[in-house]
Amino acid sequence: MQAKKSLNANLILKRLKKALQINTDIDLSKLLNIKPNTISTWKKRDTLDYSAIISICNLHEIDLNKILSEKSYNEKVNNITVNNTPLIKRELQFEYCLGNEDLLNSLPQYHFPFIQSKISRAFEIVSNNMNPTINANSFVVCEITDIKSIEENAIAVIISKTKGLIINRVINNSPLENNFTLSNDNTFFRNTTIDSDDIKEIWAVKNILIRI
Repeated sequence: MQAKKSLNANLILKRLKKALQINTDIDLSKLLNIKPNTISTWKKRDTLDYSAIISICNLHEIDLNKILSEKSYNEKVNNITVNNTPLIKRELQFEYCLGNEDLLNSLPQYHFPFIQSKISRAFEIVSNNMNPTINANSFVVCEITDIKSIEENAIAVIISKTKGLIINRVINNSPLENNFTLSNDNTFFRNTTIDSDDIKEIWAVKNILIRI
């Protein structure tokens, strides 16, 4: 999955090579099982395949936070508190939607350089209703928001009291003040509506980690 934007991909790749005790992009490409020119493309475009980086760090027991950021958890940088983001995979989403308070403490947490909010989440996407913008099995990294603050036509992850986890564009085109349209980017799916009272949580999508 490739982030649409990244902070200094070249620096992050240097840290990864140092942690793996290798010196060249060719060596790194072999470990990541990708072509060497893919790494060159990442550097030129300042993008990263976070899926590959997370996998290689997990495999070699490397602290991902040291790869993605020089700053430690909860350290204040330029008066902004940098927090780690819990990663919620598909198999845990039902439990998350039920409101298990102990679940977050057991989840892997990562610091994504492009997220500066104190409260954030990364969700694995199961449905293709937002294809081609977001493919199933990709991840979206989000910041907490509310229905009054979400921008018109913005992509959001909604934790519904009745429907669980859903991802849509949120459009307020209803004559009813608390009734919102949930729009899909995939025309195969029909738009639906949701009442604000049915929303437990709403997360504004800030970055899409797409598979390459």
